[in-house]
Amino acid sequence: MLDPMSIAKAAADAADRSAAASVVSSGTAVLALLVSIGAGLLLWEQLKSARWLALLSFEQSMHDRAQAFTVIAQQLAGGSAPAGTQAIYDAAKEAYFNSVDRLASSILNGQFPEKEMRQDYRDYIQNIVRAHPNDFNTGTSYRKVVRLHQKWQDQ
Repeated sequence: MLDPMSIAKAAADAADRSAAASVVSSGTAVLALLVSIGAGLLLWEQLKSARWLALLSFEQSMHDRAQAFTVIAQQLAGGSAPAGTQAIYDAAKEAYFNSVDRLASSILNGQFPEKEMRQDYRDYIQNIVRAHPNDFNTGTSYRKVVRLHQKWQDQ
């Protein structure tokens, strides 16, 4: 037969084990939370790095296309262009403007911090629009460039 003291001692031991298990479980949960937060911060840093790598890719594409466009434009202006250069010029201009339009779209969609982009690209966008007004008027296919230009003009 069980005496009341044994039952009380068994109940106290069970309560102690339950409390210890609860502390261990809570500690494990806190540790898991800290690991998750650390992983989240690491992922956030990787996403920020990827964003800037994408910007470098945009910049390289715009530079390459602008350079090709400029070389062909100089040939046309100098009169030393062979037959068919006008078609190559038009294709180079479209490729260049499309790359700028993709950058403008990314800025407008919030993929890059607009304040920083405005500081770095405001004059660049203005110069393109001013140098080629017929390509950036009503009905243009480079609507994102026009929208970004108008937005930044008002600020």
